[in-house]
Amino acid sequence: MEFIDVYNENHEYLGICEKGLVHKLGLWHKVFNGIIVNKENKSVIFQIKNAKHNQVHNMDKIDISVGGHYQAGENPEDGIREIKEESGIEIEWKDLIYLGERQVSIVVKEDYIVREFQKIFIIPYNGSVTDMKCKNDEVIGFIEFKISDCIDLFLKDKESIVGIDNKGICMEVTLKNFVETYLKGDELYLRLVIASKRFIEGERKELLKW
Repeated sequence: MEFIDVYNENHEYLGICEKGLVHKLGLWHKVFNGIIVNKENKSVIFQIKNAKHNQVHNMDKIDISVGGHYQAGENPEDGIREIKEESGIEIEWKDLIYLGERQVSIVVKEDYIVREFQKIFIIPYNGSVTDMKCKNDEVIGFIEFKISDCIDLFLKDKESIVGIDNKGICMEVTLKNFVETYLKGDELYLRLVIASKRFIEGERKELLKW
């Protein structure tokens, strides 16, 4: 069994809970989220999430580049473990760019409630998407898009865009291919790619915080 730390809505520590029960009971917990940005290509790389994972979606979805739970007792710096586990990318903590914390409370379905403190980072990467390997069946692939195309899609200036997956295959996608909740509300996808655009344009990392 895997255990994670749980909190109340005011970040006050309550104890640990088995990971499988956390979303079922709707307990607050901390997670690591990162968007992979290739500064040279002016692109971002998202993961393709297996529809069978958590059985929340009825089709494979384009999700945030890297995301996962902190294990019980872990610190924010331990998020680099999640990066390596999900994408194979090895990076030092000092090279990540912290964007801020997103506090989320969403009832996805009756037995799957998301109550998370999401630590969000830019993950600089100068390699090729075709070098990235899926480490488990939760992630079935990665796909790279030009940042400008993502912004056009999320603003609905384009109906579809084309990306290149980690097998080197071109894929045309629409908004239906992305996780719906990240397109609504605080528009997380749009905010992430705008932050990525500001990063590749050379804005000071201290000013990228939300």
